[in-house]
Amino acid sequence: MVQEYFTLLDRIKGHLQKEGIEKAHRIELPRVDLVWVGNKTIIRNFKQVADILRREPQRLLVFLGRELAAATNMDSEGRAFLAGRKDPESIRRVIARFYRDYVVCPVCGSPDTRLVRERKITFLVCEACGAKTPVREIR
Repeated sequence: MVQEYFTLLDRIKGHLQKEGIEKAHRIELPRVDLVWVGNKTIIRNFKQVADILRREPQRLLVFLGRELAAATNMDSEGRAFLAGRKDPESIRRVIARFYRDYVVCPVCGSPDTRLVRERKITFLVCEACGAKTPVREIR
């Protein structure tokens, strides 16, 4: 009887792990297209990255600048300019952190979220499960 219980429990854990992995990889982050001009780093597909994450490019740009300790700017074509030579791996890690903190729902793991500001607090509202989680303000 006890053996059957543990067998069933292992089967359930196997199914749950498979479902969680599929949900986490629903949004595929594109490779960052970098070019260095002098002492500036230019992200050529910055607007595309922000559109895939369903976030305002300016919010992502401010987060990048703060995390990489660099002055940032964006042109009308959707390219981001960062002061200094930044390597692609560090930019990828910062974008992954932004994705984890400001896009993915901490309750159900769904990327179907939006940022809503109420009074002085910004919330991450999940459109899948309805969870409302406060997030740190990006300044």
